[in-house]
Amino acid sequence: MNESDADYLTQGLTAAGFTAVGDVDQADIAILVTCSVRQNAEQKAYGRFRELKGWKQSRPGRAIAMTGCMANREKDRLFERLPDLDYRFDMREYETFIQDLQGEYETDPAQTGGAVLQHGLTAYVPAIFGCNEVCSFCIVPFVRGTERSRPLTDVVEDVRRFALQGVREVTLLGQTINSYRDPGSGARLSQLLEAVGQVPGIWRVRFLTSHPRHVHDDLLFAIRDLPRVCEHLHLPFQSADDVILKQMRRRYTRDEYRAIISHARATIEDLSVSTDVIVGYPGETEEQFMLTLDLLEEIKFDVVHIQGFSPRPRTTAARQSDDVDSQEKKRRINVLLEAQRRIAEAANRRWLGRTVEVLVERTEASEFRGRSRQNRVVIGVAPLGAEVGSVRRVTIEQASAWQLKGRALN
Repeated sequence: MNESDADYLTQGLTAAGFTAVGDVDQADIAILVTCSVRQNAEQKAYGRFRELKGWKQSRPGRAIAMTGCMANREKDRLFERLPDLDYRFDMREYETFIQDLQGEYETDPAQTGGAVLQHGLTAYVPAIFGCNEVCSFCIVPFVRGTERSRPLTDVVEDVRRFALQGVREVTLLGQTINSYRDPGSGARLSQLLEAVGQVPGIWRVRFLTSHPRHVHDDLLFAIRDLPRVCEHLHLPFQSADDVILKQMRRRYTRDEYRAIISHARATIEDLSVSTDVIVGYPGETEEQFMLTLDLLEEIKFDVVHIQGFSPRPRTTAARQSDDVDSQEKKRRINVLLEAQRRIAEAANRRWLGRTVEVLVERTEASEFRGRSRQNRVVIGVAPLGAEVGSVRRVTIEQASAWQLKGRALN
C-alpha cells in the first residue's frame, strides 16, 4: 500500500510539472510515506527523517513532507516533535497537497507535457481504502478510516493507464480487498477482477489482502475461470488458537479457516496460498503457539509472513499486558521460519518436471528471472536469452525453498 501511495504521488507530481529524480541530493522536496502497523516501522520513519535533516539544511529551499499512516496518527503533533518538517498531509487528500505545492513552487505542467511516470512491469492499484474489521491488534481503521470502495470504472481506468505505460501485471489493493463493493452497482471483487482482466495489455491480475470471512464462491470461481487472474490467494490466519482468535476479534475459528482453505484448493487447481501470522499476542502460551505451528505443518502454505506482536496505540490489544518478552517472540518466530523453510522446499519440489508460465522481470546472458502465476520465483535458462516483459514457459529441473530453476521451452 505504501508503494502504491508513493507511485500515485509521483504520478501526480510529475503531471503537475515536477520532475522525479533518482538521487535525493538532486531533489528540492523529499516525501516520506510512513507506516504505523508496527512500532519498528515508525522508528524507521523517524530514523529516515533524521537523515534528511542534514540534507535539508545543506541547501536553502529544500523541504520535507510526510504522509501515510504514522502521519495520520500523529497529526499536527509531528510538527512539535519534528521542527524541520515542512508539510504533513493525508493520502486521502493528496491531490490537494499537490495543488498547493504546485502553487508554492510555481511549476508549469507544460514543462513535462502533463507527463506520467514511466512504469515497470508491475503496478499496485488501490481498489478499497480503510477497514471495517477492527481486529484488536490493528491500527489501520484508526489511520485509514472505514471501508470506502473506489468506483469500478475508476479502478479500471487506472489499470488502463498503467497498461499504456507497459505494465503487464497489476495487483489490486485493499486491507480487506475481498469485501470490495462498487459504490454504484454493488459489483463485487469477482466482477472487478473480470473487468480489469479485459484491459488490453494486462496479462496478469493479483489482489491483496483477503479476510477469511469474505471468501465466497464467486471469488474462487473468478480465480479458477478468468484467464488473467493468477492462482494465488493471500489469506491471513494470524493464530491457530480459538481463544486467541476470539481475543483478536477475527470472527472465525481454526476449523472454519481450515475448511475455507480445503474448499479453495478443491475448487482451484494448483492454488498457491500465503498467509500472515502473529506470535506473542498478549497471553499466548506455549500450547497456543504450538497450535499455530501445527496448522502451518497441516496446511503447508507456500509463503508465510511472520511478525511478533507489537502493541499499537488506540487498539484494544494495546490495553492488554504485552507479557510475552521479545526474546520469546524471536524464538517462536524462528521456530515457524524453520518449519516454513522445510514446508516451502517440499512444496516447490512438487513442481519438478512440470512446466510453468513465467513473466520475465530480469535477464542476464542466458538466464532470466521472473515469477510463475502462483507467485513462485523462477530462474529460467534460455540459450538465446529472454526479453524482459515476455512470457516464457519453463520446465522445472531444480527446486529449493525459495525458488525454482529450469529450462525455457523454445
